[in-house]
Amino acid sequence: MKERLKKWAPRVAFPFFYFLCFLVFVSWTFPYEKLKERIVVTFNAQQRATNGSQELQIDEMTSYWLTGVEAKGVHILSAPTEAGKAPGDLKIDRARARISIFGLLVGNKDVNFKLEAFGGTVDGYFDDKGKERIVEVNLDGVDLGQIDPVTQLLGLPIEGKVSGQVKLTMPEGKATKGNGVINLEAQDVAVGDGKTKIKGMLALPRLSVGTLSIAAEAREGVMKLTKVAAGGKDLELVGEGRIQMRELATDSGMDVNLRFKVNDSYRGKSDNTKSLFGAPGSTAPALFELADPKVKQSKRPDGFYGWLLRGTLGRPDFVPSPNGGGSTVSGAPVKGLPQ
Repeated sequence: MKERLKKWAPRVAFPFFYFLCFLVFVSWTFPYEKLKERIVVTFNAQQRATNGSQELQIDEMTSYWLTGVEAKGVHILSAPTEAGKAPGDLKIDRARARISIFGLLVGNKDVNFKLEAFGGTVDGYFDDKGKERIVEVNLDGVDLGQIDPVTQLLGLPIEGKVSGQVKLTMPEGKATKGNGVINLEAQDVAVGDGKTKIKGMLALPRLSVGTLSIAAEAREGVMKLTKVAAGGKDLELVGEGRIQMRELATDSGMDVNLRFKVNDSYRGKSDNTKSLFGAPGSTAPALFELADPKVKQSKRPDGFYGWLLRGTLGRPDFVPSPNGGGSTVSGAPVKGLPQ
């Protein structure tokens, strides 16, 4: 055994040492600034080619271990939701990604990633086996109030921490053929702070939504929302619908029905809430409905407000739907979804 060890040890050790040194020196000397510029230019060019409205910016990019990269100050800017407002800024404090060398040896692209963003963490992996792609994303303690596009869409401060998992398998690498599941839960969700005004009229006192649960199942590129529900002490929310998956998530078409109801206990909480949503039992018009004609159109006989979300995930369009609706409104097909 000693003779064999003396014979083979140098033959194995020297190539391994050389390979290790090679990886270390490549990591030290790799032009990460050029890589950063290439990623930014490629992403922004794809946005222009597809009429997208997002722009990528990265402050700094360096190495992470031997086969990974680390980006700091990642910004995904989007067009403002209303004229005069600042662009949306989806900011990621730190992003890390590392590719598996052993996976590359057998022809697979296995990438593990971790994001530190929105007060929490987002981690997972991306596995490209050639014939299919697998994506798994795990969220832990993500703060809704720190996700700028969400606050811009609502126009009000929001609280709540999101955790859960997204797992998708895409045959032939195509999202339009994707299968998988989504399970997300946001704890202690609340909207309003008593200072920010709705439509510049009255400030909304803090409204407790409670736990918001979202579950979905995707089959052959169509994601069906099996559960969208919240039942806080101040508000009830129910939803269902489907999303037609696209290669770029923000281009995915939506056909989602949402309905919510402000509970009597909150409506009668103060003079402000009585003015905004109407005092319990009162038939006088509420400011919430007068502020926008669409709100009044969405009112249902059971006290719920019904809405249909159309368009794309990146640019949703809210349409009053007091009768629940479906994949059409007034006979018009929903863009991006098969009829």
